[in-house]
Amino acid sequence: MTDSHARIPALTALEGEVPFGFDEMFFSRTDARGVIRSGNRVFQRVSGFAWDRLIGAPHKLVRHPAMPKAVFHLMWDRIKAGLATGAYVRNQSEDGRSYWVFAVIVPLADGYLSVRIKPGSKLLAQVKALYADLLTEEVASVASADSARQLLARLAQAGFPGYDAFQARALGAEVLHRSHVTGRPVPSVAEALATAEAADGHETELDALRAMFDVARMIAINLRIASSELGDLGRPVSAISSNFAVLTDDMTTWLQSRALSGEGGFASIARSLGDGLFLRNAAAILAEMAELFAHDEEIGGTDPAEEAARLNDIAAQYRTRAAASLQRVTREAQGMEARLSEMRTHVSGLNSIRMLCRIEGAVLRRAGGSLDQIVTQLDRFQDEIAGHLARSTELGIRIRRAAAVL
Repeated sequence: MTDSHARIPALTALEGEVPFGFDEMFFSRTDARGVIRSGNRVFQRVSGFAWDRLIGAPHKLVRHPAMPKAVFHLMWDRIKAGLATGAYVRNQSEDGRSYWVFAVIVPLADGYLSVRIKPGSKLLAQVKALYADLLTEEVASVASADSARQLLARLAQAGFPGYDAFQARALGAEVLHRSHVTGRPVPSVAEALATAEAADGHETELDALRAMFDVARMIAINLRIASSELGDLGRPVSAISSNFAVLTDDMTTWLQSRALSGEGGFASIARSLGDGLFLRNAAAILAEMAELFAHDEEIGGTDPAEEAARLNDIAAQYRTRAAASLQRVTREAQGMEARLSEMRTHVSGLNSIRMLCRIEGAVLRRAGGSLDQIVTQLDRFQDEIAGHLARSTELGIRIRRAAAVL
């Protein structure tokens, strides 16, 4: 074991985890500084702290030292901006044991509230590994802001275009797993989760497609260099280079203006789906917590009826916003086939350029010249473009069909 690993709190020996059930929920509310103002009996029991230690204490009282600072940096940035946020959090009880939760954190006018459930989906193991890596880097003096950027980069590598996409699919996965364990019905979560995964995958394919056009610019430059070196023989190559440059510039512009940006773009569909999925599941969690307050005989710091009313009010707002987001997905998905058709037309034009380049390459070989290296580069480029297009088309069809069901 290296010295750096020896300093990581995640690897210190703790006596197991605090047990609690998938049917249980934690609740706490803080002021704007993060000082606890109220909590429910599950929070008090699992944390192990007496009420007089919890009420009036900063919420970081239960923070586990093995939690990477990146998560809290990102979380505070989001909730200070008024964004409802979901996150996997490892907490520590008074006796030093740990417990994992998935927290839904809601900004309020005078602070924040959080409802937490027990996580158990397959995603939890991936998150634990990611947090361990981030913690290792932070021990090596990586600043929390830099670590937060690394967190987002690692999520992108895992297929989540942004944190909104991650929290939507994470909460969906945990709600679905919890439903299977407890038998509590959650309508349409599986369908919505699968559609969000497809939309995120579609956005990832489009981002990769856009990155491919950095390669295209290099091919256009290589074609221009080859045409100048070939002299009079290079005139057809010069024309091919100009056409290739025009088509790739057009494709880049189209991707940015029609596919990735603005109302109705493919990325807009992914954002709307993620927003709708997260808010709908968050609303269900908040409403269930409100129901539990009716049976909670022990609550610290406030009146359970007051907390239940607050939760129900926020849940109603989130349901309305979720419905609007999913209706927007339905409208935006109606134009997907037209955009996919436009994309195929652009790529077909690029394929025509490749064929012309192949023909000219054969002519030049007979005349003692060569375009073989550029033709090989163009073939590789076109094959990768075709692969991204095929995957984008397949995902787009899935999204369009699912949108009608949602």
